[in-house]
Amino acid sequence: MKFVMPSIGEKSFHCPLCSTYAHMNWQHLTAGNSGCNLQRATCSCCSNDSIWKITEYEGFKVVAGFMIYPDVNSAPLPEVDMPDNVKIDYIEAASIYNKSPRGSAALLRLALQKFCKHLGESGENINQDIRSLAAKNIIPPLVVKVTDTVRIVGNNAVHPGEMNEADFDSVASKMFDLLNFIVKKGITEPKELEGLYELIPEGPRKSAEAKDIKSRENA
Repeated sequence: MKFVMPSIGEKSFHCPLCSTYAHMNWQHLTAGNSGCNLQRATCSCCSNDSIWKITEYEGFKVVAGFMIYPDVNSAPLPEVDMPDNVKIDYIEAASIYNKSPRGSAALLRLALQKFCKHLGESGENINQDIRSLAAKNIIPPLVVKVTDTVRIVGNNAVHPGEMNEADFDSVASKMFDLLNFIVKKGITEPKELEGLYELIPEGPRKSAEAKDIKSRENA
C-alpha cells in the first residue's frame, strides 16, 4: 500500500518505529500534576511510542505539531527488503534531511552505490552500474534518467560548484522515493514472483524449465 506519512493526531499511519501501517493510540504527556505540550502515539502493532511536540491548538483540539522521536523527519520509511548496510545510510539521511539536504543527498548517493553492489555491480561507478542493471532488466530503463539526477546531486553534495544549493532541498526529497523504488524492483518484486512460481505444481514447473533451457540452447 502507499506510504502514509506520520502526522500528529492521525488515527493510523505507517509507524516510524516498525514501518507497519497501524492504528495509533494518542495520549497527552504530563509533567508532575500539570500537562505539557507533548503527546505520545503508541503503535497498536509494535507497542512502541513516538513522541510529538504540539505547536497549535484550536480550543482543546490539537491541530499542529511535529515528531521529535524518533528523529526520522518527513522522509518515507525504507523498504522492508532494503539491505541492512544500505538502510543504515538511508535512515541517517532521513534523520538529517530537514537540517541538511546537502548531507542527506550525499548519504543517499552512498546508499545507492552500496545497493548497486548488493545487486552484483561493481559499486564503483553509479552511472555505469545503473545502466548495467537497466540492460539486465533488473530495473526499468526509465530509471536511468532519474538516477542521473541522483548521481549529479550526490556528487555536488560532496563537491559543490555545479548545482544551485537551493535545488538540494527539492531534489533530495525525491531521492528517498527513488531508492525505495529501486529496492522494490531489484529485490521485492522478484522475490514475490519467485514465491508465485513456487506455488505452481512441480510437473508444469519442470516442463516450463526444460522448455526454457532448450530455447536458450537454440538461441
